[in-house]
Amino acid sequence: MKNSVIKASSLVALVVVASVNVTANAADNNWYVGISANQADLDSVDTISTTQVGGVSRTLNLGTDDETGFGIKLGRDVLTQANGNTLSVELSYSNSDNDIETVQFQNNNFSTAAGTAEGSLEIETILARAVYKFDLGKFKPYVGIGIGEADLEADVRYGGSVGQGFQASPPFASGSDSATALELRAGVEYSITEQLGVFLEYTTTDVDDVQFSRLGGGPGGLATTTQEGDFDFDSLNLGVSFRF
Repeated sequence: MKNSVIKASSLVALVVVASVNVTANAADNNWYVGISANQADLDSVDTISTTQVGGVSRTLNLGTDDETGFGIKLGRDVLTQANGNTLSVELSYSNSDNDIETVQFQNNNFSTAAGTAEGSLEIETILARAVYKFDLGKFKPYVGIGIGEADLEADVRYGGSVGQGFQASPPFASGSDSATALELRAGVEYSITEQLGVFLEYTTTDVDDVQFSRLGGGPGGLATTTQEGDFDFDSLNLGVSFRF
């Protein structure tokens, strides 16, 4: 996750420079920040090993629970139309740490309910967004699109490794990876004052080509494979924003 800090800093610099250049003559209160609680729902992370063992690519599918995470965003209006509608650019960060509920390896099923699976998947995203907001008085609906980076960290144990501690015995899957993330967003903000508002928004995020390692048995005994796959996740976000 160390690369996230470096990339976030670079992204902040780019967004700020672009915003200042485009909005040199913008009105007051065109900067804003927001913080939110996020209810994250991950779809099954379906992976297949890129290394064949005994001529077979092994499938590993991970299912998680819904968890509450958090998000922060920094934005600036870059265009205000005569009707009050605005176009903004944002930099955002979000984090969600989801517990493993189910693991499917090939056609074998494991679950936390049965005591045969455990672990977690942590998702971090750093995104640059364009947001268009409609001015309907105190209510301001908006839509947005974002692109950036998602960092995935996996710590998954199933079968004989459950209860044995982190990477104590196979089979387990672990590791971290960064991948491109694309996001669609829709929400509404309610202005309490000129500076303070609350918002509710829904996002869907697509992440491509994440990888982590799996150590487990195969036709020739223990083998380590690299699992690769895509996944989507949805999030419902409730937060507060402040303009300055």
